Amino acid sequence: MDGANAASADSPSRANTLAIRVASVVVLLPLIIAGVWWPPTTALLAGLVIALAISELFAIFRQGGYQPRLIEGIAIGWLICAATFFQPLITVDLVLVALVVSILGALIAEIARRDRQTSLLSWALTFAGAYYVSGLLSSYLLLRQLELPLQNGWLAFANIPPGAAWVFFTLAITWLQDTGAFFVGRAFGRTKMAPILSPKKSWEGFAGGMVAAIATALFCVPLLGLPITLLEAAILGVIAGIFGPLGDLAESLIKRQVGVKDSGYIIPGHGGILDRIDSILFTGPVVYYMIVLFTR
Repeated sequence: MDGANAASADSPSRANTLAIRVASVVVLLPLIIAGVWWPPTTALLAGLVIALAISELFAIFRQGGYQPRLIEGIAIGWLICAATFFQPLITVDLVLVALVVSILGALIAEIARRDRQTSLLSWALTFAGAYYVSGLLSSYLLLRQLELPLQNGWLAFANIPPGAAWVFFTLAITWLQDTGAFFVGRAFGRTKMAPILSPKKSWEGFAGGMVAAIATALFCVPLLGLPITLLEAAILGVIAGIFGPLGDLAESLIKRQVGVKDSGYIIPGHGGILDRIDSILFTGPVVYYMIVLFTR
């Protein structure tokens, strides 16, 4: 994402860009809330995001001269998503089955091709790229499957499903971390965090994002009625404050390898889908397993 920017003077173009970014959030947020509210729509939303993100990622790879297999990549992504969604209904380890089928299927597809000069690299990028997106994003399906009873929070009247509450919590601490980093970094950023990977990121912005993530986590406990202590919430906020920027830098690493600035332009003011989910790809799995550890 685009947080932790160094300070600079506002301009009309910056104001217009910020307005477009806010407008995009206003439009997308109700769709995300509706999509997460019911498990089937959560899976459908995840499947759509997976397909779009893999398409953007493989387009980046192609600009670097590589040849990932788009059809196979999306198929692997959807297979992981489906396996995660249906896992609670069956005793067989569907995720392991998906892993085996993905490896075999992608290799068999390469065997069937006439031109095999790039087969090894294409297979590796196809498999790794699909798992980078879908394997990490599927953690939100795991969060949605959590059925830990909520306490009597401020939004108890809304009857938010427990799993949906955990998804909202994880998205909130990640995205508000990025928002805090963006504004604090733009106003006070001086010390570069990763000048080669992300020149606009600053340690001041990182600190602002960390404070925002912890404050959001603490606020969400009474708001959503989450069955964790304030200390545990603060720990989850720290996790988001660390892994969110790492997810951003990981995507920057990929883009810098091929000289790409944005993964796409599908979301006005924000860039591509991959630019919007890079941080949540890292925070989702870590937050999920920490929640399981805290709540047992």
